[in-house]
Amino acid sequence: MEENNNREIPRQYAVKPYEPSEMPPSPFVRYSSYEQQEDYHLRDYISVILKRKWVVLSFFVAVVITTAVVTFSLVPLYRSTVVIRIDKQGPNVLSFKGMTNLDADTYETQREILKSRSLAERVIRRLELDKNRDFLPIENKLSAMLSAVIDPVVNVFSYFLPPGPGKEEKTSRATVEGGQKATPKEEIPPYLSNSLTGRLEVIPVKNSQLMKISFMSHKPEISLNVANAVADEYIGYDLDSRVDAGREAKDFLEKQIESAKQKVETSERLLNEYASKNEIIYIDSDKQSVLTRKLSEISSSLNGETAERMRKEALYRQIVESGSNNPAIINNGLMQNLKNQYATLEAEYLNLTKTFTPDYPKMQNMKRQLDAIRHNIDKEEAVLTRSIESDYKASLKKEAYLQAALEGQKRKVLDFQERAVQYQSLKREVEVNKELHNNLLQRLNEVGVAALSKSTNIQIVDRALYPKQPDKPNKTQNFLLSIIFGLLGGVGLAFLVDYFDNSVKDTEEIERKMHLTSLGMIPYQPQLNAERRPQVISSEFTNPVAEAFRSIGTFIMLSSSSTPPRKILVTSPGAGEGKTTICLNIASALSETLGKGIIIDADMRRPKLHHSFSVDNRAGLSTCLSGNTALEDIHSGLIKATSVKDLSILTSGPVPPNPSKLLHSTRMKDLLDALSEIYNFVIIDAPPIMGMPDSILLSSFVDGTILVVKAGQTQRNAITSAKQIFENVNGNLLGVVLNGVKKDDLKYGSYSNYYSSYFKG
Repeated sequence: MEENNNREIPRQYAVKPYEPSEMPPSPFVRYSSYEQQEDYHLRDYISVILKRKWVVLSFFVAVVITTAVVTFSLVPLYRSTVVIRIDKQGPNVLSFKGMTNLDADTYETQREILKSRSLAERVIRRLELDKNRDFLPIENKLSAMLSAVIDPVVNVFSYFLPPGPGKEEKTSRATVEGGQKATPKEEIPPYLSNSLTGRLEVIPVKNSQLMKISFMSHKPEISLNVANAVADEYIGYDLDSRVDAGREAKDFLEKQIESAKQKVETSERLLNEYASKNEIIYIDSDKQSVLTRKLSEISSSLNGETAERMRKEALYRQIVESGSNNPAIINNGLMQNLKNQYATLEAEYLNLTKTFTPDYPKMQNMKRQLDAIRHNIDKEEAVLTRSIESDYKASLKKEAYLQAALEGQKRKVLDFQERAVQYQSLKREVEVNKELHNNLLQRLNEVGVAALSKSTNIQIVDRALYPKQPDKPNKTQNFLLSIIFGLLGGVGLAFLVDYFDNSVKDTEEIERKMHLTSLGMIPYQPQLNAERRPQVISSEFTNPVAEAFRSIGTFIMLSSSSTPPRKILVTSPGAGEGKTTICLNIASALSETLGKGIIIDADMRRPKLHHSFSVDNRAGLSTCLSGNTALEDIHSGLIKATSVKDLSILTSGPVPPNPSKLLHSTRMKDLLDALSEIYNFVIIDAPPIMGMPDSILLSSFVDGTILVVKAGQTQRNAITSAKQIFENVNGNLLGVVLNGVKKDDLKYGSYSNYYSSYFKG
């Protein structure tokens, strides 16, 4: 196995102390520069599932086993189904105007009726189910076990409770007409009716008038009989309800008809008395009164006369203003004839003036004719003017007369309308009472016919058939659902666990989410435990773990562009994250390439370094810092050699009362400077950061700090807080070493393929 590991993992090229290497940097060196957050891919989800596969498998197995136990413990149940049709156009008892429409034909209402206690009692009496021992459901094995535990407890508590009313207290009040007690129906216990309705299923068929009624029982014949009986009793219940409603409606309608008849007679008498007293007469089928018609006639005459008067007034004013030039005079036939005669004679007269003198007898005669015609024209103009004026004045008088008559008629109509308001109110009351009376008579006839009819709007479409196979439990379906739910639920639970898991698990989270440099990762190895003398690599070790530490050592030497760090602080956010083990193995890896080095155990509160090499810790760092040993004499007994070539250690020494004060002293800085002159590298195993200032104080004395975190244990916020602390004190954080990485923590893809070689061998 060791030879296979040597062939699979090549040895890292050694880098000489502080000399540039001729080999190019490792292609796996990663930098802490910010990279844009990438979207999640399918491989990320596959990685979560593979990492939490035991959660998925455990949940899946639990669901399947639970389903199998429950399924095989259930009692087989048989289902019988009957299909009925409920017509929405069923007969209504009271649907006339003015009364309430008792519309109960809704599917939800019918569903509640089918599952009602009264209908269940009818079915139980019909089939005598109260005497059938097979009617009640039997318990399955799980219920029987629970009842065996719960029933004794219930009986103990019920012993101390006061007794309830017994059956002997329930007496029937029904009596016959002769005063003798009637034999009451045997009362159905509530648990029987509840058992029937609890196993009865009523489902309306979508977009139809059909409804499925199903009943389940461990006996197929009982499920068949109950399903058919429910449908039959439901139809009977509906018929009984209609008969009872019709009987009640008939009594109600007879009383209402008598009352309505009296109201009609009273309202007609009051209407006639009021009309006679106030002389109210209507014509045209009682739509228009005499006064109103006369007012309409006068108004029409007045409108016509007003228009005529306005026309004559306009003509008169035009004649007054324009005189003989008015078209009414010009267009007159007599005037036109006279003017034509005058024009003809005048033209002849003017023609003769060229031959004769005005004294010529013929000329004088024509002159007299012209004057006579002119006189007739003027006379006719005056006659026409007087005639138009006379017509205008006559029209004006007629309009004034009609206006006065209209005003008088208006007063009469207004007075009549005041009296007619009460008349119309009485008339409407008569009409309403007559309509109500007629409707009541019509509905009384309808109810009488309906009471004799046995028709119903409920029909049985398909009767129930004898069930040959049990409906529940459906073992195949249950197992398929358990497999689906187990897988989906397990995957969901895995993602839920992963979501609440805030610990860091791989170097990708350190680099991309926290923007820290990853120096490398150490696979989980049980032997890497500082309290159990952990395995420390040496030149003879070539296994994957040793190569991982050598890679980290190489990254440390390449972490600076000028001079590699010589004084290195190793710490962790919290305790138990393996910083001492990492510190020892990094020092061993550096000693192979850099030569002499030393490890200082600065964790004075919980020192472990002396256990790893089984050395004495009675004197050490605290002895030197307290002044009991001079810096020049530290080699005399404080610094001890180890089993690793070229590697020495300085243990913590006795626990001082105030370690922080000693670590942050000038003597500590002088000690580090003195050791760096002697050794090629100095590594300090410092206490955890959280809760103690020791590592923060020491970070100012070193060239760089390495943060050790443990996969699956160290929380992300602890790493973020540690990073913030070092940034606040200007500490040089070289990078992060991820310790204790398990193979399941590696993400799915090329990333895991590269690191999977660490888990071979």
